[in-house]
Amino acid sequence: MSGIKLNHVSEISPQLLGANTLQFLSNLGGPTVIHIPGKDKSRCRVIVTLLHGNEPSGLKAIHSLLCDNFVPQVNTKIIIASVVASLTEPVFTHRMLPGKRDLNRCFNHDEKDLQHMLANAICEEIKACQPEGIVDIHNTSGSGPSFSVSIDSSRQHQAIASYFTHRFIFTDIRLGSIMEKDFGCPIVTIEAGGSQDTEADVTAINGIRAYLSADMLFAQAQELALITHPRRLELCKESSLHYGDHLNPAVDITLRQDIEGFNFGNVVQNTPLGWIKDNDLHHFHLDEPTQRVDDFFSIVDGMLVTKKHLVLFMITTRVDIAKSDCLLYFAEKP
Repeated sequence: MSGIKLNHVSEISPQLLGANTLQFLSNLGGPTVIHIPGKDKSRCRVIVTLLHGNEPSGLKAIHSLLCDNFVPQVNTKIIIASVVASLTEPVFTHRMLPGKRDLNRCFNHDEKDLQHMLANAICEEIKACQPEGIVDIHNTSGSGPSFSVSIDSSRQHQAIASYFTHRFIFTDIRLGSIMEKDFGCPIVTIEAGGSQDTEADVTAINGIRAYLSADMLFAQAQELALITHPRRLELCKESSLHYGDHLNPAVDITLRQDIEGFNFGNVVQNTPLGWIKDNDLHHFHLDEPTQRVDDFFSIVDGMLVTKKHLVLFMITTRVDIAKSDCLLYFAEKP
Protein backbone atom coordinates (compact mmCIF):
# COMPACT_ATOMS: atom_id res chain seq x y z
CA MET A 1 0.00 0.00 0.00
CA SER A 2 1.07 3.58 -0.59
CA GLY A 3 0.83 4.88 3.00
CA ILE A 4 -1.27 7.87 1.89
CA LYS A 5 -5.06 7.91 1.72
CA LEU A 6 -6.87 10.09 -0.78
CA ASN A 7 -10.05 11.90 0.18
CA HIS A 8 -13.11 10.42 -1.53
CA VAL A 9 -16.14 12.48 -2.55
CA SER A 10 -19.33 10.87 -3.86
CA GLU A 11 -21.88 13.61 -3.12
CA ILE A 12 -21.43 17.04 -4.68
CA SER A 13 -23.09 19.60 -2.41
CA PRO A 14 -23.31 23.37 -2.86
CA GLN A 15 -21.22 23.69 0.30
CA LEU A 16 -18.43 21.62 -1.24
CA LEU A 17 -18.50 23.56 -4.53
CA GLY A 18 -18.31 26.92 -2.78
CA ALA A 19 -18.63 30.25 -4.55
CA ASN A 20 -15.62 29.77 -6.86
CA THR A 21 -12.85 27.37 -7.86
CA LEU A 22 -10.52 28.46 -5.07
CA GLN A 23 -13.16 27.86 -2.39
CA PHE A 24 -13.90 24.46 -3.93
CA LEU A 25 -10.22 23.55 -3.81
CA SER A 26 -9.93 24.74 -0.21
CA ASN A 27 -12.96 22.64 0.75
CA LEU A 28 -11.29 19.52 -0.65
CA GLY A 29 -8.51 19.93 1.88
CA GLY A 30 -6.06 17.53 0.25
CA PRO A 31 -5.59 15.07 -2.63
CA THR A 32 -9.09 13.96 -3.59
CA VAL A 33 -10.95 11.47 -5.77
CA ILE A 34 -14.39 12.61 -6.95
CA HIS A 35 -16.74 9.84 -8.05
CA ILE A 36 -19.39 10.79 -10.61
CA PRO A 37 -21.92 8.15 -11.70
CA GLY A 38 -22.48 7.96 -15.45
CA LYS A 39 -25.32 6.87 -17.66
CA ASP A 40 -23.46 3.61 -18.35
CA LYS A 41 -22.27 2.21 -15.04
CA SER A 42 -20.46 -0.74 -16.59
CA ARG A 43 -17.54 1.40 -17.75
CA CYS A 44 -15.23 3.98 -16.19
CA ARG A 45 -12.99 6.83 -17.35
CA VAL A 46 -10.45 8.76 -15.32
CA ILE A 47 -9.33 12.38 -15.28
CA VAL A 48 -6.21 13.39 -13.37
CA THR A 49 -5.47 17.07 -12.88
CA LEU A 50 -3.43 19.44 -10.74
CA LEU A 51 -0.41 17.14 -10.57
CA HIS A 52 1.34 20.52 -10.67
CA GLY A 53 -0.06 23.12 -8.31
CA ASN A 54 0.36 26.02 -10.74
CA GLU A 55 -1.71 24.46 -13.54
CA PRO A 56 -5.38 25.14 -12.73
CA SER A 57 -7.26 24.89 -16.06
CA GLY A 58 -8.32 21.29 -15.48
CA LEU A 59 -9.53 22.12 -11.98
CA LYS A 60 -11.51 25.12 -13.24
CA ALA A 61 -13.16 22.95 -15.87
CA ILE A 62 -14.07 20.24 -13.37
CA HIS A 63 -15.53 22.81 -10.96
CA SER A 64 -17.61 24.34 -13.75
CA LEU A 65 -18.99 20.98 -14.89
CA LEU A 66 -19.84 19.96 -11.33
CA CYS A 67 -21.67 23.26 -10.83
CA ASP A 68 -23.65 22.49 -13.99
CA ASN A 69 -24.61 19.01 -12.66
CA PHE A 70 -22.99 17.47 -15.73
CA VAL A 71 -23.74 13.75 -16.15
CA PRO A 72 -21.01 11.81 -17.99
CA GLN A 73 -21.63 8.96 -20.38
CA VAL A 74 -19.81 6.47 -18.12
CA ASN A 75 -18.74 6.37 -14.48
CA THR A 76 -15.98 8.89 -13.93
CA LYS A 77 -13.24 9.28 -11.35
CA ILE A 78 -11.57 12.68 -11.10
CA ILE A 79 -8.28 12.79 -9.20
CA ILE A 80 -7.22 16.24 -7.98
CA ALA A 81 -3.66 15.87 -6.76
CA SER A 82 -1.53 18.81 -5.58
CA VAL A 83 -4.20 20.57 -3.53
CA VAL A 84 -1.86 21.79 -0.78
CA ALA A 85 0.75 23.12 -3.23
CA SER A 86 -1.98 24.96 -5.15
CA LEU A 87 -3.32 26.59 -1.99
CA THR A 88 0.12 27.69 -0.78
CA GLU A 89 0.38 31.48 -1.11
CA PRO A 90 0.55 32.92 -3.67
CA VAL A 91 -2.11 30.44 -4.79
CA PHE A 92 -1.68 28.58 -8.09
CA THR A 93 1.98 29.61 -8.43
CA HIS A 94 3.82 26.64 -6.88
CA ARG A 95 4.52 23.72 -9.22
CA MET A 96 5.15 21.67 -6.07
CA LEU A 97 5.63 22.49 -2.41
CA PRO A 98 8.94 24.29 -1.77
CA GLY A 99 11.69 21.74 -1.19
CA LYS A 100 9.58 18.80 -2.40
CA ARG A 101 9.92 16.73 -5.55
CA ASP A 102 7.89 17.32 -8.67
CA LEU A 103 4.94 14.91 -8.26
CA ASN A 104 4.83 14.17 -11.98
CA ARG A 105 8.40 12.86 -11.77
CA CYS A 106 7.55 10.34 -9.03
CA PHE A 107 5.64 7.63 -10.88
CA ASN A 108 8.58 5.37 -11.74
CA HIS A 109 10.16 4.68 -8.33
CA ASP A 110 8.96 3.19 -5.06
CA GLU A 111 10.65 5.64 -2.71
CA LYS A 112 9.25 6.55 0.69
CA ASP A 113 8.94 10.34 0.54
CA LEU A 114 5.45 11.86 0.53
CA GLN A 115 5.42 12.69 -3.17
CA HIS A 116 6.22 9.11 -4.20
CA MET A 117 3.64 7.78 -1.76
CA LEU A 118 1.04 10.13 -3.21
CA ALA A 119 1.95 8.97 -6.73
CA ASN A 120 1.52 5.36 -5.61
CA ALA A 121 -1.86 6.15 -4.03
CA ILE A 122 -3.02 7.72 -7.29
CA CYS A 123 -1.90 4.66 -9.25
CA GLU A 124 -3.70 2.31 -6.86
CA GLU A 125 -6.90 4.31 -7.21
CA ILE A 126 -6.74 4.21 -11.01
CA LYS A 127 -5.94 0.50 -11.23
CA ALA A 128 -8.80 -0.37 -8.89
CA CYS A 129 -11.44 1.03 -11.25
CA GLN A 130 -10.04 -0.56 -14.45
CA PRO A 131 -10.79 2.44 -16.69
CA GLU A 132 -11.12 2.38 -20.46
CA GLY A 133 -9.20 5.65 -20.80
CA ILE A 134 -7.27 8.22 -18.77
CA VAL A 135 -6.45 11.87 -19.42
CA ASP A 136 -3.97 13.87 -17.36
CA ILE A 137 -4.65 17.59 -17.76
CA HIS A 138 -1.92 20.21 -17.40
CA ASN A 139 -1.08 23.79 -18.31
CA THR A 140 2.12 24.62 -20.13
CA SER A 141 4.81 26.49 -18.19
CA GLY A 142 4.56 29.44 -20.58
CA SER A 143 1.94 30.94 -22.83
CA GLY A 144 1.16 28.88 -25.92
CA PRO A 145 -1.36 26.71 -27.76
CA SER A 146 -2.67 23.34 -26.61
CA PHE A 147 -1.18 19.96 -27.47
CA SER A 148 -1.22 16.35 -26.30
CA VAL A 149 1.62 13.98 -25.39
CA SER A 150 1.83 10.21 -25.17
CA ILE A 151 4.43 7.45 -25.14
CA ASP A 152 2.17 5.47 -27.50
CA SER A 153 0.84 6.71 -30.84
CA SER A 154 -1.89 4.09 -31.25
CA ARG A 155 -5.25 4.92 -32.79
CA GLN A 156 -6.83 4.78 -29.34
CA HIS A 157 -4.36 7.26 -27.84
CA GLN A 158 -4.80 9.65 -30.73
CA ALA A 159 -8.59 9.39 -30.48
CA ILE A 160 -8.54 10.47 -26.82
CA ALA A 161 -6.20 13.36 -27.63
CA SER A 162 -8.48 14.51 -30.44
CA TYR A 163 -11.22 15.53 -27.98
CA PHE A 164 -8.91 18.28 -26.72
CA THR A 165 -6.48 19.40 -29.41
CA HIS A 166 -5.22 18.84 -32.95
CA ARG A 167 -1.54 18.44 -31.94
CA PHE A 168 -0.18 15.05 -30.86
CA ILE A 169 3.38 14.53 -29.66
CA PHE A 170 4.73 10.98 -29.58
CA THR A 171 7.66 10.93 -27.18
CA ASP A 172 10.37 8.53 -26.07
CA ILE A 173 11.39 10.77 -23.15
CA ARG A 174 11.00 9.12 -19.76
CA LEU A 175 10.89 11.39 -16.70
CA GLY A 176 8.74 9.47 -14.23
CA SER A 177 5.43 11.01 -15.31
CA ILE A 178 2.05 9.36 -14.85
CA MET A 179 1.62 8.76 -18.59
CA GLU A 180 4.54 6.28 -18.43
CA LYS A 181 2.60 3.91 -16.16
CA ASP A 182 0.79 0.87 -17.54
CA PHE A 183 -2.84 1.01 -16.40
CA GLY A 184 -4.11 -1.46 -18.99
CA CYS A 185 -5.71 1.31 -21.06
CA PRO A 186 -4.63 4.36 -23.07
CA ILE A 187 -3.41 7.36 -21.08
CA VAL A 188 -2.76 10.73 -22.71
CA THR A 189 -1.37 13.95 -21.25
CA ILE A 190 -3.18 17.12 -22.32
CA GLU A 191 -1.33 20.43 -22.20
CA ALA A 192 -4.25 22.85 -22.41
CA GLY A 193 -2.09 25.96 -22.87
CA GLY A 194 -0.63 28.55 -20.53
CA SER A 195 -2.17 28.91 -17.07
CA GLN A 196 -2.83 32.60 -17.76
CA ASP A 197 -4.36 31.93 -21.19
CA THR A 198 -8.15 32.13 -21.30
CA GLU A 199 -8.06 29.76 -24.26
CA ALA A 200 -6.52 27.07 -22.02
CA ASP A 201 -9.57 27.13 -19.75
CA VAL A 202 -11.81 26.83 -22.81
CA THR A 203 -9.76 23.92 -24.16
CA ALA A 204 -9.96 22.10 -20.84
CA ILE A 205 -13.70 22.40 -20.33
CA ASN A 206 -14.65 21.68 -23.95
CA GLY A 207 -12.27 18.74 -24.08
CA ILE A 208 -13.42 17.22 -20.79
CA ARG A 209 -17.06 17.59 -21.81
CA ALA A 210 -16.40 15.87 -25.16
CA TYR A 211 -14.25 13.12 -23.57
CA LEU A 212 -16.89 12.32 -20.95
CA SER A 213 -19.87 12.63 -23.33
CA ALA A 214 -18.61 10.24 -26.01
CA ASP A 215 -20.23 6.83 -26.08
CA MET A 216 -17.56 5.33 -28.34
CA LEU A 217 -14.39 6.65 -26.71
CA PHE A 218 -12.06 5.74 -29.54
CA ALA A 219 -13.90 7.48 -32.37
CA GLN A 220 -11.48 10.22 -33.41
CA ALA A 221 -12.98 13.70 -33.11
CA GLN A 222 -10.54 15.59 -35.38
CA GLU A 223 -7.42 15.11 -37.47
CA LEU A 224 -4.12 15.40 -35.62
CA ALA A 225 -0.77 16.92 -36.55
CA LEU A 226 1.83 14.39 -35.38
CA ILE A 227 5.22 15.40 -33.95
CA THR A 228 7.60 12.60 -33.04
CA HIS A 229 10.59 12.12 -30.74
CA PRO A 230 11.09 15.58 -29.24
CA ARG A 231 14.12 16.45 -27.16
CA ARG A 232 14.58 18.65 -24.10
CA LEU A 233 17.04 21.55 -24.10
CA GLU A 234 18.22 21.71 -20.50
CA LEU A 235 20.37 24.20 -18.61
CA CYS A 236 23.40 23.15 -16.61
CA LYS A 237 22.85 23.64 -12.88
CA GLU A 238 25.70 26.10 -12.43
CA SER A 239 24.64 28.33 -15.35
CA SER A 240 22.65 31.52 -14.71
CA LEU A 241 19.65 32.66 -16.74
CA HIS A 242 17.71 35.84 -17.45
CA TYR A 243 14.96 36.85 -19.88
CA GLY A 244 15.20 40.24 -21.58
CA ASP A 245 15.48 42.21 -24.80
CA HIS A 246 19.27 42.52 -24.76
CA LEU A 247 22.32 40.81 -23.30
CA ASN A 248 22.52 40.92 -19.51
CA PRO A 249 26.27 40.75 -18.77
CA ALA A 250 25.60 39.68 -15.18
CA VAL A 251 24.29 36.24 -16.26
CA ASP A 252 25.49 33.48 -18.58
CA ILE A 253 22.40 33.30 -20.77
CA THR A 254 19.80 35.91 -21.68
CA LEU A 255 16.87 34.45 -23.58
CA ARG A 256 14.50 36.68 -25.50
CA GLN A 257 11.68 38.13 -23.42
CA ASP A 258 9.26 37.26 -26.25
CA ILE A 259 10.54 33.69 -26.68
CA GLU A 260 7.15 32.22 -25.71
CA GLY A 261 5.90 33.49 -29.05
CA PHE A 262 7.85 30.66 -30.70
CA ASN A 263 5.64 27.96 -29.12
CA PHE A 264 4.55 25.93 -32.18
CA GLY A 265 5.49 28.87 -34.38
CA ASN A 266 7.60 28.92 -37.52
CA VAL A 267 11.16 28.61 -36.23
CA VAL A 268 13.42 28.47 -39.27
CA GLN A 269 17.17 27.99 -39.45
CA ASN A 270 19.20 30.82 -37.85
CA THR A 271 16.32 32.09 -35.70
CA PRO A 272 17.90 34.01 -32.76
CA LEU A 273 16.70 32.85 -29.32
CA GLY A 274 18.95 34.88 -27.02
CA TRP A 275 22.46 35.91 -26.03
CA ILE A 276 25.33 33.86 -24.58
CA LYS A 277 27.85 35.85 -22.56
CA ASP A 278 30.88 33.66 -23.25
CA ASN A 279 29.97 32.36 -26.73
CA ASP A 280 29.92 28.76 -25.54
CA LEU A 281 27.27 26.04 -25.75
CA HIS A 282 28.60 24.27 -22.65
CA HIS A 283 25.76 25.81 -20.61
CA PHE A 284 23.28 23.50 -22.36
CA HIS A 285 22.69 19.78 -22.65
CA LEU A 286 19.99 17.50 -24.07
CA ASP A 287 18.02 14.78 -22.30
CA GLU A 288 19.42 12.28 -24.80
CA PRO A 289 23.21 11.96 -24.28
CA THR A 290 23.76 10.36 -27.69
CA GLN A 291 22.72 13.62 -29.37
CA ARG A 292 24.61 16.89 -29.29
CA VAL A 293 23.36 20.40 -28.65
CA ASP A 294 25.40 21.68 -31.59
CA ASP A 295 23.45 19.41 -33.95
CA PHE A 296 20.47 21.74 -33.43
CA PHE A 297 21.77 25.05 -32.05
CA SER A 298 24.81 27.25 -32.57
CA ILE A 299 26.22 30.61 -31.50
CA VAL A 300 26.51 33.33 -34.13
CA ASP A 301 27.84 36.76 -33.12
CA GLY A 302 27.12 36.02 -29.48
CA MET A 303 23.55 34.89 -30.09
CA LEU A 304 22.03 31.44 -29.61
CA VAL A 305 20.41 30.49 -32.95
CA THR A 306 18.72 27.45 -34.42
CA LYS A 307 20.70 25.36 -36.90
CA LYS A 308 17.65 23.64 -38.38
CA HIS A 309 13.97 24.22 -39.01
CA LEU A 310 12.54 23.25 -35.61
CA VAL A 311 9.24 23.01 -33.78
CA LEU A 312 9.67 24.52 -30.31
CA PHE A 313 7.19 24.06 -27.48
CA MET A 314 6.84 24.15 -23.69
CA ILE A 315 8.88 27.37 -23.67
CA THR A 316 8.66 29.30 -20.42
CA THR A 317 9.94 32.66 -19.17
CA ARG A 318 9.92 31.52 -15.54
CA VAL A 319 13.55 31.17 -14.51
CA ASP A 320 12.76 28.73 -11.67
CA ILE A 321 10.94 26.30 -13.98
CA ALA A 322 13.48 26.68 -16.78
CA LYS A 323 16.30 25.78 -14.38
CA SER A 324 14.54 23.00 -12.45
CA ASP A 325 12.88 21.38 -15.48
CA CYS A 326 14.01 22.54 -18.92
CA LEU A 327 14.28 25.59 -21.15
CA LEU A 328 12.13 24.12 -23.91
CA TYR A 329 11.26 21.05 -25.94
CA PHE A 330 12.00 20.82 -29.66
CA ALA A 331 11.66 18.51 -32.63
CA GLU A 332 12.80 18.73 -36.22
CA LYS A 333 10.16 20.17 -38.50
CA PRO A 334 8.41 17.29 -40.32
